[in-house]
Amino acid sequence: MIGIFGGTFNPIHNGHIQLAKQALECLLLDKVHFLPCAKPVHRGALQTSGPDRLNMIKLAIAADDQFIANTLELDRGGSSYMVDTLQEVREKNPNESIGLMLGADAFNAILSWKQPARILELVHLVVCQRPQIKLNCDVFSDHWTQSVDSLKQQKFGHVFPLVIKQSSCSSTEIREQLSESKPVISCLPTAVFEYIVNNNLYET
Repeated sequence: MIGIFGGTFNPIHNGHIQLAKQALECLLLDKVHFLPCAKPVHRGALQTSGPDRLNMIKLAIAADDQFIANTLELDRGGSSYMVDTLQEVREKNPNESIGLMLGADAFNAILSWKQPARILELVHLVVCQRPQIKLNCDVFSDHWTQSVDSLKQQKFGHVFPLVIKQSSCSSTEIREQLSESKPVISCLPTAVFEYIVNNNLYET
């Protein structure tokens, strides 16, 4: 089973890595694809380029051969719609079970995404639960499962709630702290922090 972990990764931080490792272990995934978006649809323009964000991902995951930097959205360019990306992922992996990893807040808003029903025809939804956000169980209510085996047996179509350990790391807070020259090394892989400093990223 393949895990797809999309986001801006602006920048990638230790919380992202911890979440991916938890999903890898709990769901017995073969690989986790870190998928940086090109141009996010639901937020403003990013101050950091796609190549810089990709380089930071590669540095952060270099030690784990089960993690992959997936460049589909960066290669395609333009606004990043997940359904288009997942169609490509499915075409490249027709026989694989695929799980799209989502935060609870993103899942609760998924009906506002482009073709949400089509997404569920391409992949499973792995919803990463955080204590402070209540899942809207009315969304795709007939598709929920608590069984990891059911994710393996079917290639797509299930919603699986995954309880994760909370991380205090936040990309927004990291960017703010970097712009104020405050220490953030506890939330960033060392190689990522050095890349940011060496390339003068997130400076005001």
